[in-house]
Amino acid sequence: MEYDNPNIGERGLMYGKWMTAPDTWTISFGGGVYCYLIAGEERALLFDTAYGMGNLRAFVEGITQKPLYVVNSHGHFDHTGGNPWWEEVYAGPGAGPGMKKAFSPEMQEDFNKKPFPDYKVNTVREGYVFHLGGRDLEVIEIPAHHESSIALLDRKGRALYSGDELEAGQVLLFVRNQLLPLREVVANHRDNMKKLKAHWDEFDTIYPAHNGPGLYKSYIDDYITLSDNILAGTAEIMPNLAGFGWGPSVEGTGFAALGEMERAQYGGASFIYVKD
Repeated sequence: MEYDNPNIGERGLMYGKWMTAPDTWTISFGGGVYCYLIAGEERALLFDTAYGMGNLRAFVEGITQKPLYVVNSHGHFDHTGGNPWWEEVYAGPGAGPGMKKAFSPEMQEDFNKKPFPDYKVNTVREGYVFHLGGRDLEVIEIPAHHESSIALLDRKGRALYSGDELEAGQVLLFVRNQLLPLREVVANHRDNMKKLKAHWDEFDTIYPAHNGPGLYKSYIDDYITLSDNILAGTAEIMPNLAGFGWGPSVEGTGFAALGEMERAQYGGASFIYVKD
């Protein structure tokens, strides 16, 4: 059956939205990927674009008509797939190699049909500020899950947008462009969490890209402790990988070729990684 609205399919709306704060919306895709639309007096900013199915631009413009910055938390396609609805985007260093590479031939075909599949990528670094008019968002580089990962600090909204580097339940440490030894990537993640904790008094809520938005900032402490435990060899290892949509193994997936994996956990935080 054909539907007049490209954002409506057999299962209803592809994108959901709700206002989490004044001039701030969570946009969900499939209930598992979260993008964030943040508006100031003059401009708005869209943090991540999900897989790009439907017409995300039309959906966003149904919320605000303000000129838009499109910013990616990192270069994985489930956060960059909707980028070609716009002529240019902003991303952290190292995002380029994979951000235009879809997860399947069907997704790639759909991507290539979008208006701007060769969109321009502007690289932003630590301390870069997006000025929205009465509201500024500052870039903090936090690469561990991916080389290009950035967070956005919204001091006015007292919010931190963390992408996949800090989320409810799990962070994957094996989906980088270039794999690192476990101890190195865990140490990097710990250093990044300490960098975020330096802004402790400037935000109240963390908004991740998966597994439910709106986390209390104590998750930062859980991830720091988890990293310390892994580096000390005392981490609690779970009996399998199951959790947050993950089955008990990765057999039969593209991840299986990477090697044996395990899940380490502390409090509300866990890592999934390839065993050294």
